[in-house]
Amino acid sequence: MGKSCCQTPEPNQNPHNNPRWRAILWIALVANAAMFVIEIIAGIAADSRALQADALDFFADAANYAISLGIAGMALASRAKAALLKAATMLAFGLWWSAPRSTD
Repeated sequence: MGKSCCQTPEPNQNPHNNPRWRAILWIALVANAAMFVIEIIAGIAADSRALQADALDFFADAANYAISLGIAGMALASRAKAALLKAATMLAFGLWWSAPRSTD
């Protein structure tokens, strides 16, 4: 009998345990971490706040991929909690960035 679109995949068929999916996440994580290191060094050397800010964005992306790799294959409730944590940190960064600053 054919599988329904709504059936839960068997544990070994979970798309989050797919080796190709994990390999792609590892590539993205390494690329973002490398770009973070390159841009933070260049930003400090050039005293460029723009490069430093972009480096922090690469760091956040790398952290996001690391969390995704860490929770891959876990229960849906655990993945949902991790998604809420990621959303909360993005909100915190957004609020911090948009907060008024003193021009003294």
